[in-house]
Amino acid sequence: MADKAPKNQVKTINFDGIQYNIEDLTPRTADGFNSLVRIQQEINELAYQLKVKQAAQVQFSSDLKNNLKEDKVKGVEVETEQKED
Repeated sequence: MADKAPKNQVKTINFDGIQYNIEDLTPRTADGFNSLVRIQQEINELAYQLKVKQAAQVQFSSDLKNNLKEDKVKGVEVETEQKED
């Protein structure tokens, strides 16, 4: 029977500029690599979510600015305190 392993199966992994054979990894080091990959994926997801939230913030700010203008809500002038010498 032919080996049914995927043709593009990764055989080495690069970490800190050093190539490691996957088959040489101990369970502890394999778990370390898997944890690192998962953390990197979560960081990428958080970065994406941050971009989404920042875009929403820009849109909400723009909408609020337009609504204040359309509804003719006036800002108030704030007196600045003068320092005495």
